[in-house]
Amino acid sequence: MNIVNLEKEAIEFIKESCNFDETVVMFSGGKDSLVAMDLAKKAGLNHAVYINSELEYTISRSYVEKMKKYYFIEDLKPENDFFKFCELISPPSKRLKWCCKVLKLVTSMKYSIQNKKYYHITGIRGDESLRRSKYDKITSDPLLFANPRYHFFEVNPVFDWSEKDIWRYIRYNNLKFNPLYRYIDRVGCWCCPFSTKNEWDLARELEPEGFQKFKKILNVYSVSNVTTEYRRKYIKNGWRSYAFKYLKVPVIKMHNISNHYTLKGDNIHLHKLENLLFILASNYSINDNELTFTLEMNLQNQQIRLLLEKCLNCVGCGVCTVLCPINALYLDDSKTIKVNKDLCVGCLACCKQIDSKLKMGCIARNYKKERLSIVF
Repeated sequence: MNIVNLEKEAIEFIKESCNFDETVVMFSGGKDSLVAMDLAKKAGLNHAVYINSELEYTISRSYVEKMKKYYFIEDLKPENDFFKFCELISPPSKRLKWCCKVLKLVTSMKYSIQNKKYYHITGIRGDESLRRSKYDKITSDPLLFANPRYHFFEVNPVFDWSEKDIWRYIRYNNLKFNPLYRYIDRVGCWCCPFSTKNEWDLARELEPEGFQKFKKILNVYSVSNVTTEYRRKYIKNGWRSYAFKYLKVPVIKMHNISNHYTLKGDNIHLHKLENLLFILASNYSINDNELTFTLEMNLQNQQIRLLLEKCLNCVGCGVCTVLCPINALYLDDSKTIKVNKDLCVGCLACCKQIDSKLKMGCIARNYKKERLSIVF
């Protein structure tokens, strides 16, 4: 198909798929999202957001600033710091990829909820990877399936386009593309675990300060978490594909008779459960290393356990807070997960989904090497 027809088809798709009052373009600074943003503007929507985690190359961030001359682009700043979470969880890898969820997912979802932007136009293409080939031209974010109030949709107008089509469109419309493409084929975070050796070498050259900071974190992490034999390989390149065996540390024993529950453990752990216990029961008691409550709704023991384990393992990322349809879940001043008793209506959106990869959106519960756990 020639580029003019491709363009017309994509513009019509955007018009038919989106309510523009509830739509925003997710601009990454890359070529694919550039084309999606330009198509959206031609369709009548000139509103994009750019999540500036400061992990993108300086060249990319400067490019995005220059593109604000041609498109309306808002900067979104993640509340979470990448380097801090490397220490709290682990450096990310292909198999431990928490970074996009902690930095980008929670940022975009909070923005979208606050601004009622439920349609996200993206530059996702099906031929980019096997994983993305399984997407559809319109997909719903799996994390938000648990939320009965919000339904977020990714609208992918260039999903069926090839990379050649993308460059044809850019040349045909004389679009200004990210100059980083002169060095590498894929732009994004310089410390991405999916980066190639050439991209890693480029990061060393173009982002020396951040590169050395990240290398130090890799070194420190390897000392206490990687075997001596593997340490050198891990620091050099192995961190990209590294994964560890999760260690469950039982700290609380839970048992029940009907809907009457007793949990035994150190008081320091039992009192942490108070942060979310109101969701399960309005009344409870803690005495002599024993917590008792009567369950006030119909939940499986596994659902109860996973909800309360959030309290034990919370690292303050805030990802799980977007599951609540009325914003009753929040982080307090110490970045600890809590529930606002005056807002909670007992809908259980925060603890019903136990079969998804994210297990109720708890990053710590799913990515920390050592998990404090509740056993039956």
